[in-house]
Amino acid sequence: MADSKDGFEQLDVRAKWKDEARDFTPWLAENIEVLGDALGMKLKTCQTELPIGRFFLDILAREIDEDVAVAIENQLEETDLLHLGQLLTYATGCDARIAIWVAPEFGYEHARALHLLNEWTNEIIRFYGVKVEYGRKHGASTAEPRFRVAVSPAGWDKEFTLPLGEMPLDARRHHDFFQPLITKLLADDFADSCRQHYGYTDRFFPSRVNQDFGYKASFYRVNSAWVSLYIPTENKELDKQVFDKLKVDREQIEASVDAGPDPDWRWSRHNNFFYSTISVRRDGAISDPPDKLEETRAWMLDLLPKFKAVFDPRLEDILGSE
Repeated sequence: MADSKDGFEQLDVRAKWKDEARDFTPWLAENIEVLGDALGMKLKTCQTELPIGRFFLDILAREIDEDVAVAIENQLEETDLLHLGQLLTYATGCDARIAIWVAPEFGYEHARALHLLNEWTNEIIRFYGVKVEYGRKHGASTAEPRFRVAVSPAGWDKEFTLPLGEMPLDARRHHDFFQPLITKLLADDFADSCRQHYGYTDRFFPSRVNQDFGYKASFYRVNSAWVSLYIPTENKELDKQVFDKLKVDREQIEASVDAGPDPDWRWSRHNNFFYSTISVRRDGAISDPPDKLEETRAWMLDLLPKFKAVFDPRLEDILGSE
């Protein structure tokens, strides 16, 4: 919770929208005029989750006065490279003339990228970075959302941008949580490397069987900690074949992985995407007290090698037979 200079008491955006895809995107699509007012545009929602090749644009809108397509990419955490790449892919894929990135915090590097894109594209396409906030105005009893423009063709308001090199508190918490886990696993020869996968809330260890496949430890969704096998491919048909062949042995796999009492297994085929996941979930959040975080990290450290021991040989057999 924080107070801005204009007396707006900011709350966590997830107090209103718990999940980006299920909560925020539908809300934004239904309240697109609020975003339009902040930008001085007349926006109309055309479609959500628009297929762009093998990916999906959050919202395709139209600017009524100009009659041009508008690509809107949104997220509920600080901006990252993944969403910047998605914004560019979606905007070009739907021939948009306006590209809008909505997020609660804009990193310096990402805001600068939008600013330079506006300079380089010579108004062929216009880029906007818009902060979404949720909170109470001074003296108000109820909270409400609001939008503030951080980057536009008119300029870059650095007041709305995180300073260069400053790591937000949430990112720092995740870094501090994962670093001992990474150090231990790499020292134990679990994998050759580790990287962030889809933002700072997870860490991905590529499998030596195939570097595209790998094992993830993550915090995803409200009060959820995960250990997962991540199955992506360049070939959607092959991706699902690998998942389906593993699922044939589901009972044997689950029995051979000691994941504790009553483990919450999640076998997710993700039919609309070029990846599938096999996961075990437990309650846990990065905001937990230190003793609970230590317990979650120990659980991940115990389960990740078990996943590797069970899945690597099966992946080798399946991929070798394709």
